Amino acid sequence: MIELAKSLIVKAALVAGLSLPPASAGLAADPPNAPDADLGGFLTAPLRSGGGGAERGPLSPDDIAAITRIEKYLNHMTTVRARFVQISSEGDLVEGNLFLQRPGKMRFEYDEPYPVLLIADGTLLLYYDKDLKSASFIPLSDTPLWFLVDPSISLTSEIDTARVREDEATLSVTLRGEETGDAGEVTLVFKEDPMTLLMWIVTDAQGVSTKVVLVDPEYDVEVADALFEYGDLDVYGLERGGPMR
Repeated sequence: MIELAKSLIVKAALVAGLSLPPASAGLAADPPNAPDADLGGFLTAPLRSGGGGAERGPLSPDDIAAITRIEKYLNHMTTVRARFVQISSEGDLVEGNLFLQRPGKMRFEYDEPYPVLLIADGTLLLYYDKDLKSASFIPLSDTPLWFLVDPSISLTSEIDTARVREDEATLSVTLRGEETGDAGEVTLVFKEDPMTLLMWIVTDAQGVSTKVVLVDPEYDVEVADALFEYGDLDVYGLERGGPMR
């Protein structure tokens, strides 16, 4: 069961395609007979501008106006609480609960039977396997969705806005890091009037995409700070409540 769950989670790129290290990279040792899992295969480069790489096509005045509306909306968004449905282009589907608190904090709880919990505390992203009781960390800035919880969101100065699409129902913006070339991209999809974040799609260098749809999202509601703490997690090889960094 654990191996099956791991396999499906990897195929679905984990939540939103976040880049994660192999479980063996965790600060706590894996328990005996832990299944191997390569969790680093999806969009490993962060979406940050490096002053080089793929060139961006010119943005029209309408594109710039749309980007400005999106930036204003995201910068005024304080919290998100929602169910999510995650679908990969390979046909895998998982569900769970999402909590976001700007700046810096995210929590993704997968429904059973997937034993995965992801917590971002503003600096690090924790990957926790409930069955294996193993924890791994990577810098939050090394994930493709870092900008959603950045204190000041800009879709032009730190990342590359590849294209903007707008129709009667939705507005979408596709982003990629200039320094990563074809390493991958993130597309954010919104509805307007009022503007609301509906979903995001992460596509890796091999063209495998992961769509995360927000279900019954609540915005700017109270979200408990304790959701983004992990000191009390039961980690193999560490005393409960001990430091994991």
